Amino acid sequence: MFLVSPCTADDPALRSLVDAMTAELVPVYGLPPDARPAPMAPEARFLLVRCDGEAMGCCAVQPAGPGVCELKRMFVSPAARGTGAAGALLAHAEQLASALGAGRMRLETGVRQPAAMRLYERSGYRRVANYPPHERDPLSACYEKGLSAEH
Repeated sequence: MFLVSPCTADDPALRSLVDAMTAELVPVYGLPPDARPAPMAPEARFLLVRCDGEAMGCCAVQPAGPGVCELKRMFVSPAARGTGAAGALLAHAEQLASALGAGRMRLETGVRQPAAMRLYERSGYRRVANYPPHERDPLSACYEKGLSAEH
């Protein structure tokens, strides 16, 4: 059973998961070893997914313009992949975006992350043209989904 709950930007479990995400992406995309994610907007909201009290994954929902939120920092630990944790986290992120007034959720992932791309496609996201600041990045893949009223 998964429990998805909000957390603060400085939550130690969130920080640990974001560090693990970054460490995983460094060799995949040839990033510098000291790479850090871009800062989040102050209005971003953060979620953790836990199982038996252990944080297994995280994400952020950040307003990205009128009626649009962007999914950021979506990560599930390798041990929790394939368990349904990512789907539970994504569903809660969509509910949060709807509660924030968004009718659409967008996201950017990388073409070297086929499992992430499959998750988003299975969840109803469709590939769209890369939006700024990713429009000239051949390693980026952008997606979007309309959020229904029941989210």
